[in-house]
Amino acid sequence: MAEKIVVAFQAVSATVEVRLTDAALRLIEKEALASVNKETGGILIGRYENDGNVAVVTAATECPADSSSGRAWFQRGISGLTAKLRARWANGEFYLGEWHSHPGCAPDPSSNDIRVMRSISIDASYRCPKPIMVIAGTARESIRISVSVLENGRLIRLKPVVSPRAGCI
Repeated sequence: MAEKIVVAFQAVSATVEVRLTDAALRLIEKEALASVNKETGGILIGRYENDGNVAVVTAATECPADSSSGRAWFQRGISGLTAKLRARWANGEFYLGEWHSHPGCAPDPSSNDIRVMRSISIDASYRCPKPIMVIAGTARESIRISVSVLENGRLIRLKPVVSPRAGCI
C-alpha cells in the first residue's frame, strides 16, 4: 500500500504516536474548509504498528449524511460508516477515532470533546480503548490541526514531530 505519511504527533506522556497520511490530512482539510459556518467531522481509520505504539491514520471519512451540527457543536451520524469500516477491515484497518472542525476557532478540545472521547474509550462496540481525536481549526482559507489521544481517562495533546506540508498545522 503506497501511502505518504506527512506528519507524526507524539508526547512524552503518551504511549501512542499518531501518524497522518496525506490522504487523511487532505480530506480533513477539504471538508473543514468547505464547512464555513458549522462544525463537520467524521471518523479516522487506520492501523497500529510497532506493537500498538504507532497509530497510522490512513483515511478520514466525510461527514455522514445523518450527522447534525451548528456553529459550535457536532453530532456525528453513522450513515455509511459500517460499510466503509468493513471494507477496510479486510486490509487490517480499523476505527481509530474521530475528527471534527472548529470553524473560525483554535483546534483546542472542548469539555464536550473530552467527554465524547471518554465515552468512546469505554464503549465495547468501538473496540478502541485509546481513541484519537483530530480537530481542524479553520480561519478563512487556513487550517490548524491538533491531535490528541485518550489514555487512562485523560486526553493528551500530542505535538507534531515531522514537518507537515506548508500551511497545514
